[in-house]
Amino acid sequence: MSLFHRKKEISAQTIRRLPQYLRIFYNLHTYGRELVSSTTLAEETQLLPIVIKKDLQAVGAPSKLRAGFKVAGTIAVIEKFLGWNNLNKAFLVGAGHLGSALLGFAGFKNHGLEIVAAFDTHPEIVGNFLHGVRVYHTAQLASIIERENLKIAVLTVPAEAAQGITDTLVAAGIKAIWNFAPVNLTVPEGVIVQKEDISSGLAELCAKLKR
Repeated sequence: MSLFHRKKEISAQTIRRLPQYLRIFYNLHTYGRELVSSTTLAEETQLLPIVIKKDLQAVGAPSKLRAGFKVAGTIAVIEKFLGWNNLNKAFLVGAGHLGSALLGFAGFKNHGLEIVAAFDTHPEIVGNFLHGVRVYHTAQLASIIERENLKIAVLTVPAEAAQGITDTLVAAGIKAIWNFAPVNLTVPEGVIVQKEDISSGLAELCAKLKR
């Protein structure tokens, strides 16, 4: 199961909450807890117990009647659902400030993602290593994607370059794109795009602060 896999019956809101639950279950497991109630989870997450129950039941989290969810078993099913129990190899296009910062984030491996290559066009970057990852010229995209059998791309290029790069990626056989570029991408059926809109998140934060 890939990092971007989604079951049709499970909502995007549920999927976005799963990592939050997982962090709590990891902590409980560290302290030797075997069971935890939805009420306890609600106190930790500030969510309603019924929401938590529905979310965890949707992914098949094991539970014990009137005792709560099994900690170790729930960790296993969430990791499996998210694909975090397998390491997915990916590459990054656009090794500028944001791209470099993402390359330096070691936590991706804990979430089932390993960035094994990066691409850029700037002469001062190409041929070097950023955080241990080799940076290639974007002209080599198709050949390296084919050679390494890569299916996941992380896109951190300027908006004006994003669609052209995406077309190249799709032609090379990419199946999933994590898009940090501030633009909506057009892709054929069968290619998954997960957009991370930093400006929207910042706008929401500022609006809440103003209120």
